[in-house]
Amino acid sequence: MCGNIFDIKRYAIHDGPGIRTTVFLKGCGLHCWWCHNPESQSMGMVSMKQVRKLNGREFDELRPVGYEITAADLVEEIAKDYVFFEESGGGVTFSGGEPLLQPTFLLACLKGCKARKIHTCIDTAGVASGEYLEEICRYTDLFLYDVKTANPEKFRQCIGEGFEKACDHLKTIAERGNRVIVRIPVIPGFNDDSKSVEEILALLQTMPALREVSLLPFHRTGSDKYKRLDMEWKMGDVASLKEDDLQGMRATFREAGYQVL
Repeated sequence: MCGNIFDIKRYAIHDGPGIRTTVFLKGCGLHCWWCHNPESQSMGMVSMKQVRKLNGREFDELRPVGYEITAADLVEEIAKDYVFFEESGGGVTFSGGEPLLQPTFLLACLKGCKARKIHTCIDTAGVASGEYLEEICRYTDLFLYDVKTANPEKFRQCIGEGFEKACDHLKTIAERGNRVIVRIPVIPGFNDDSKSVEEILALLQTMPALREVSLLPFHRTGSDKYKRLDMEWKMGDVASLKEDDLQGMRATFREAGYQVL
């Protein structure tokens, strides 16, 4: 069983509990204006410009992004970090891209990791067919589920198609009893106003099992990748947010009864 990935990040501390190894899978049907991994959107390999320096001169070099790997080999690679998982309560996080777009590969990796007693986490926006989702849930300890907006028109305009799938799959996962942390990327001018926050709260309140929320401040990390990929960066000169900028929104979610991580 083979799949396409583009990076493995070790010693990650923001992708779930403890020290984690984050595997970035290729492919995503969404095109969020603020995406900081645009090289992940294509399922296949892409080429990204990289500046090299030689003898005081700079020149562009095309670097391939993405490669094929078997589930067995990937599990072996993940298992190399088991001692860090065991000591910190960490594990593996499958991110992307959208990992649910490679369901059979993802499922094989999850099964392999669980067989080795490795804590498993999936970072997803839920926009995929949902094939194998029930079985994937059985081998997943934690979902980090992106909820970017509860407004279908804004979703379509700045993210893409698939709003209904994202909501339906979140409901399925929540009803199964899996632990879910709802992650909300806070984007200036998109979802940081009071109406947008109220809409997201109204959506989450239809799923009582969801009690944990994490707010992620917009950042410009990765904006240079768009030029290197000959893609358009649609966020213009919008400035990155700081943690302090989210205090009011955090208070709103806490007052609504959510645990804000």
